[in-house]
Amino acid sequence: MTIAAASQTSAIFSTLPLLALLLFVIAVFRWNRRSKAVTKRQLDQLEQQLKIIRNEILLVTTNAVPGERTVRTIGYVEALSEAEAASDWEYRLAEKQALLDLARQGLAMGANAIVGLRKSNAHYDQAGSQWRVSRVTYQGTAVVVGQKVPSAESAVA
Repeated sequence: MTIAAASQTSAIFSTLPLLALLLFVIAVFRWNRRSKAVTKRQLDQLEQQLKIIRNEILLVTTNAVPGERTVRTIGYVEALSEAEAASDWEYRLAEKQALLDLARQGLAMGANAIVGLRKSNAHYDQAGSQWRVSRVTYQGTAVVVGQKVPSAESAVA
């Protein structure tokens, strides 16, 4: 009888690592879904804030706002994302945060446009982890744009 009891106990112990692995996978999957949902909610909020602030300040990648005259150059602005991004969703969140911070800085300086808008990324290894994380930086020049530049057609007429 002791041999039979020992073999039954052995079968139970051999399945325990599989059950533990299965529980771990389920826990990670649920955490990932919850984390993604929270990030999506934050991303939607940032999108709404960006939509509102874009009515107050222009963000362009060119060195001047097309068709507009630059009245005054205020200076260099730069914004670094608060979030460290280790996934696609977190990276999108970091991008939006940095862009919103840059627009807010420009407004606080009295600008109504940021020209020469550029994005750069900093990738580094997180201490004690095998994961690489990213931070997003936006930079540009805060300016005040005024009246429209007269076109050649209106000058002839």
